[in-house]
Amino acid sequence: MQINIILKNIFYLILRLVSILIIYQLLRLGYYYYNHEYFTEINIHSYLEIIKGSLKFDISAILYINILIVFLSLLPSKLIIKKAYHKFISFLFIYCNILAIIASVIDMFYYPYIKNRITFSFFKELSQTGLIQNENPIKIILKFGIDYWIIIPIIWIILYALKYLARKTRLNTENIQINTVYIITNLIIAILLYTLTVFGLRGSFIYKNRPITISNAGKYAKKPNQIPLIINTPFSLIRTAHIKELSKKEYYKKNEANKYYDATKSFTSSQINKKNIVLIILESMATEYYGIYNNIEKTYTPFLDSLISKSFTADYTFSNGIKSIDAMPAILASIPTTQFHFSLSKYATNNIQGIGNLLKEIGYSTSFFHGAPNGSMGFESMANICGINNFYGMNDYPNRKDYDGIWGIWDDKFFSFFADKLNEFKEPFFSGIFTCSSHHPYKLPKEYHNQFNKGKHPMHECVQYTDYALQKFFNRIKKEEWYKNTLFVITADHTNISMQKKYKTSLGIFRVPIIFFDPNNNLIAKKSKIIMQHTDIMPSILGYINYNKPVIAFGNNVFKDSLANFAINYHNDYQLIINEKLIIYNEDIDKIQYIYEFKNDPLLKKNIVHNINFLEKQYYRNKIRAFIQNYNNRMINNNLTYED
Repeated sequence: MQINIILKNIFYLILRLVSILIIYQLLRLGYYYYNHEYFTEINIHSYLEIIKGSLKFDISAILYINILIVFLSLLPSKLIIKKAYHKFISFLFIYCNILAIIASVIDMFYYPYIKNRITFSFFKELSQTGLIQNENPIKIILKFGIDYWIIIPIIWIILYALKYLARKTRLNTENIQINTVYIITNLIIAILLYTLTVFGLRGSFIYKNRPITISNAGKYAKKPNQIPLIINTPFSLIRTAHIKELSKKEYYKKNEANKYYDATKSFTSSQINKKNIVLIILESMATEYYGIYNNIEKTYTPFLDSLISKSFTADYTFSNGIKSIDAMPAILASIPTTQFHFSLSKYATNNIQGIGNLLKEIGYSTSFFHGAPNGSMGFESMANICGINNFYGMNDYPNRKDYDGIWGIWDDKFFSFFADKLNEFKEPFFSGIFTCSSHHPYKLPKEYHNQFNKGKHPMHECVQYTDYALQKFFNRIKKEEWYKNTLFVITADHTNISMQKKYKTSLGIFRVPIIFFDPNNNLIAKKSKIIMQHTDIMPSILGYINYNKPVIAFGNNVFKDSLANFAINYHNDYQLIINEKLIIYNEDIDKIQYIYEFKNDPLLKKNIVHNINFLEKQYYRNKIRAFIQNYNNRMINNNLTYED
């Protein structure tokens, strides 16, 4: 009799966990269906392979979330006969799992914005964005709920199912007799199942294997951007909850590593040209929206297209991250994002040579502007770390009526404020601005309603508005005396909603414009064939003004073609863009797994890794490993400033 009760109890526990496993697969199907345009070339066979690979990640996440439920359900104790005890277990089962499921459902609709699963850093980002510091964060939540109202009935249905399941799998304890045989038998079975639970948490029955992480999903992915489909949101949150620790690398001796990649950049000019520098970072204004980058007449950025025709840019220009917080250190200090967000990591306290520090040494005044509340996104802090003295945010703006009610001051109004301040600064100056209007929930000032083409997505109207705001800014400043003695650098922090397939690949999600415009130097105006990245901006500015001291920078001076011919970013694996190829390297197995000729294969359909000769692959591998060694060791040793 006791054995039957024990087995029934175990059966009910397994039934609960398997039911959650089924829910995870249904959520994965919804995740794929809603975002299917980002997951190209997935057919029934490949999706079944994804399901097969996903099981260990789902099991691991489910066991982490239900570890207390498992422990209490199998505990050999007299508590097992108490109804209140079973109700407590049912309560834990329902609400622990519904929280994880809510995160998964929200993530389903958030993927188009970050092109990945939510990680634990998301919560730290919230503390640094307008969501916490904003006057009315409820507006953002309500707006998101209205735009994605389907979330509410999905969660309600799943919650109802969990309550029904918990009620039907509650053990009837009235006839249970607790004795020594029951306790011993239950203890033996419990130890066995606890052991299996540990293996399930680790994702392997081989004890010597390390617990599975996100990178292990690469084994089951045909393409790197399929990894978010293989893992799940709770697993992503759990595995990124701890601060990422870098490990020292000794792949090569220092001199050998520097042959492949060297972060020390030398500037040896005899005379500095102290031009003013104006840096403009446009929120979410991806390359996809520009006519000139896509060789088409239809454009959402008519002013920027006209400006680019007089500027230095390239066919292929990339961000080093996929979030706003990644852009600031990459652009202002030439520090890219790798496996973690630099500005959220412990390494953000390292001494760095930001552009503000370097320019102040030669007599520049420095400032940065962001239309959101001061402190939002941690931009004020990062600007200060990079040596920029003066920060102007929404708190410093004189007219609160120009607040958009969600994120900050409307772009056209804040650009006007920016122009006024520039006229007050002593030359030479460095000043940057980060816009905020081209962003969900895609609102425009009332006076601009119906002025722009609606496009295929609400974002397209916002892009046109910001482009127009930028045009008004340039029209206003071009008559100022300082204008012709100024280098303007324009880029975007990251990509946004994509309508074209080539911008949904693991390469396309990093494509942002990088533009250098000097109204007094038409000679630089060209569309180059080199590769550019965010980390190139700081050393390129220094090179352009003939800076004359060595610095530490993970990018290159793009005005020297022989150097600026590659980009490195991280999207579940390291990605090297070089020689019109995308090379994807898995650090865990120390192997290049994918190579694509992205110019001829923009959708990344044909993996040619086996067609590339050994020496060429070895060169790419050496370059990536030398970058990792340089990056990791400098971060760990706090060696991000040049020393003789």
